[in-house]
Amino acid sequence: MKTINILAAALISASVLGGCANSDTSASMDSTVSSGGNAAKTSTIGGAAESQAPMDPDTDMTKEGTSNSVVSADNPLGRRPSIVALAQQTPELSIFLQLIKAADMVTILESPAPYTVLAPTNKAFDALPDGTVDALMQAGSELELQRIIQAHVLPNRITTDEMKNNMPMMTAYGEEVIATRKGGTLKVGNATVLKSDIQASNGIVHIIDRVLAPPSK
Repeated sequence: MKTINILAAALISASVLGGCANSDTSASMDSTVSSGGNAAKTSTIGGAAESQAPMDPDTDMTKEGTSNSVVSADNPLGRRPSIVALAQQTPELSIFLQLIKAADMVTILESPAPYTVLAPTNKAFDALPDGTVDALMQAGSELELQRIIQAHVLPNRITTDEMKNNMPMMTAYGEEVIATRKGGTLKVGNATVLKSDIQASNGIVHIIDRVLAPPSK
């Protein structure tokens, strides 16, 4: 789709990404999750191995009835805020929150299912070519926007301690993103994790410095 193609092209440019994509990200959806080279068709959730199937980007995270006008500041699921409420309380995630609402994914990301969200900062979105965010907010772009949000969501809870070097993780979009470590720096794809392991009632949030793009379709 046009918007996806524009965003994907922009994100692989040197001026936006500042580096080449990890070649491992081209691995198929059947690639195995491995922290040390030992194949295992599992994903790590809360320290335990649990089987994981790819999530259909057009079904699992898009078919729930949602509202883009209601964001819960309270937490009906527990003492911690939900992922959406946490984004609402974090000024540097205000653009990401707007896109979640525009994609009609508020209800999904407030649900009790455990998610890991790789949340780009406002500066990450500001680094995109002029007009990119506005184009995604336009009526008729909901499907493209849902796919972009899904590229930042893992359908299980993974802490940074569980992210091993060169570890592939399946996104809700159904593609892999690779965690890499160098010294004290943790990267997911080409994005550096700025703040990690922010606990929510329905998962965990890691704040990143770049926008991840799903493959163009």
